[in-house]
Amino acid sequence: MKSLNDALAAIVEGRSLSEAEAEFAIGEVMDGNAHDAVVGAFLIALKVKGAEGEELAGAVRAMLKRARPLDLGGREVLDTCGTGGDGARTFNISTGAALIAAAAGVRVAKHGNRAISGVVGTADVLEAMGVKIELDADGLNRCIEAAGICFIFAPAYHPAFARLAPLRRALAMPTIFNLMGAIGSPARPSFHLFGVANENLIGPISRALRSLGIKRAMVVRGADGLDEISLSGPTRVVELRQGGELTEYEVTPESLGVARGDYRGLEIKNLDDAVRMLRSALDGGRGPAQDVLALNGGAAIYLGGKADSIKAGVAAAREIIAARGALEVLEKLRRTSQGELPG
Repeated sequence: MKSLNDALAAIVEGRSLSEAEAEFAIGEVMDGNAHDAVVGAFLIALKVKGAEGEELAGAVRAMLKRARPLDLGGREVLDTCGTGGDGARTFNISTGAALIAAAAGVRVAKHGNRAISGVVGTADVLEAMGVKIELDADGLNRCIEAAGICFIFAPAYHPAFARLAPLRRALAMPTIFNLMGAIGSPARPSFHLFGVANENLIGPISRALRSLGIKRAMVVRGADGLDEISLSGPTRVVELRQGGELTEYEVTPESLGVARGDYRGLEIKNLDDAVRMLRSALDGGRGPAQDVLALNGGAAIYLGGKADSIKAGVAAAREIIAARGALEVLEKLRRTSQGELPG
């Protein structure tokens, strides 16, 4: 394969790219070595075909080679970044799950951005809660040391994405780059709780995470379309276990010790709503917001090795919420990111 035109021709002919071919093709896109017309055609053709696991893994490898280097001192970390795009307008569940996991002793490097497909992004809500979101590697390491968690602002570590922004806006539809951004944290996490809105992505993303060397992961999608473990019904799960085994199963709130609820009670309209609901959900008490955080925080605790099962993780998450442990983590993250606490 000598050019992006070759990759485009292969896809138009119905052939999937190998991991090496996908890495080459996305590298050509990110380095500006192809005309925008060819890039646009390639991205649309790949979207129509549907990216396979090897193609996603190769694309992420190309992206990470062009990312700003990030060394977190060899720590094994967890991420809770997902695709978004479920249209449910819920508050920042994956952010709350990350804070709960950190309170349980899991080292967390939460990768995220401002709102793209949702109402409020992780960067938006954390910034509104006083966290400095743009930190260099030293700052991120201080946060992990002091609070057990850091937030990696994706645009600060993926400068090559900026050049492609006009073309992506002109296409006005999600492409493989949306998936790459969710998978490709520069922290290279060992553990990942990954939510998807599109059911067809569960298999490819699971296989991509395995190819990229993730040790343990859960790719989840609620039957109601949520890209989280759902409070209102069953959730499909593909779990990547240590050793590379992929296992598919279903969980329900009841099977994890939680009563069903209506996700519409978790909806927000703006940033003020997001801050209020997230802080309230972590501040003790009981209700649908605490329940959905217990489900997703519990899964994160399990993946991070601090519980022997998801159900045990959910029980641990409930205790953390009741004790306001995640709020303590958030305050440590805020103060450390602002330089008020040493690492």
